[in-house]
Parts: sequence; structure tokens; C-alpha cells
Amino acid sequence: MELFSRNHLLGTIEASSQDDVFRALAARAVELGAARSADDIVADYHEREAEASTGFGDGVAIPHSKTDNVSDATLLFARLSRPVEWRALDNAPVSTVISILAPTSGANVHLQLLAELARKLMHADFVEVLKNGTDDEAYRAIEEAIS
Repeated sequence: MELFSRNHLLGTIEASSQDDVFRALAARAVELGAARSADDIVADYHEREAEASTGFGDGVAIPHSKTDNVSDATLLFARLSRPVEWRALDNAPVSTVISILAPTSGANVHLQLLAELARKLMHADFVEVLKNGTDDEAYRAIEEAIS
């Protein structure tokens, strides 16, 4: 299974809460064959979020989990139809999400991906493409960030 491909883009999703976002991401992980149970993935997201917010600021969150509930590392991307509360570092709601799911047995792939994406989030042009670019532009920007 590929880490990130065009079918890992969820487009714009309807969500009124963080839980709605987690459910949409988890459903796509199951559709892609990376996970068996959406409920388990949702629980993983909530467990990680309870440790500290994955809202990086400027409307972007990177919910992630290292879990036995996925078979392969998977990266997902979605925009939200309206911003949702996330307890982000800047206290602003989130409208753009990049999710990282990695198997527990995998090296530290999730930490490497998280570090690469966090570095890119410091660049306003990258954030602008994630938030307002076309799906193709967002795909290319993320692909370049993790390559």
C-alpha cells in the first residue's frame, strides 16, 4: 500500500466536531485497506489527542497515531467545510487536516513524517496551498514535503 496517493485526499468534508473529522479519516483508512476498524482508529485519534493537541496553528492539524490498528503507514488529507474547535496551539479552529497513521511495528516513520510536515508548516506558502490550493496543488505540496 502506498503511503500517500491521490485517493488519500478526502476533498472537503462536512464536519461539525473533531470527532466527525476523526470518523471521516478513519472511514477512509478502512476503505483504503490500511485499517480494519474505523472505531478503533477513531479511538486511537482520541487517545493521542488527549495527550496534547495536534492542532499546529493557522487552521492546520496533524492528527496522528502509532497503532496496532493499521497495517501500513498511511497519510490522509482533508479540508473541512467549516472550521472546527481543536484546542490548537494558537486557540484557532482547524479547517485543514493531514493525518498520519503508522503501525506500532514500523520504525519511527510517523515521527519522521510529522517532523517533515511540521517544518513545512512554518512556511506560509505551504500552508496557503494546503488551505486554498486545488486538490492537485495540495497533493503535490504534501508529496514534495514527505519525499
